[in-house]
Amino acid sequence: MNIRHCNGGYTLSETLIVLVIFVLLISIGLNLYPSFTKGMENRLFLSQFHEDLFYAQQYAISHESLIYLHIDNTKKIYTVSSYKEGIVLERSIPEDIQFLSGTLGFSFHFNQYGNASKAGTIMIDTPKGKYKLVLNIGKGRFRVEKL
Repeated sequence: MNIRHCNGGYTLSETLIVLVIFVLLISIGLNLYPSFTKGMENRLFLSQFHEDLFYAQQYAISHESLIYLHIDNTKKIYTVSSYKEGIVLERSIPEDIQFLSGTLGFSFHFNQYGNASKAGTIMIDTPKGKYKLVLNIGKGRFRVEKL
């Protein structure tokens, strides 16, 4: 009797090891996903806030009027407004992001030349770190930087 063994397949134990590794990788990825999305949401908000500041500045220049930015921590919104048109832009602030009063307080305005009414800082506290909005003197320059 001549019996041939074919060694071309995988054993049950090899298949189970691969499945266990696959399930572990999937479970680790699913546990990290909420933290990743929350961090991405915070970065997206900061980016949007920076772009809204540019918008307010450009709106003040193009309409030759004072444009006010006001941050309301109790209602969790910030607004861009003018006396002529009223509220131009209103956005909500995520619950886990807190604006802290720096040297600017919670409101300032851009004039018809795009310059801010006062120089200073506003602190932004997020779960992933602290940031600072800096308005420079003259030229209307500003930036949001990580501390």
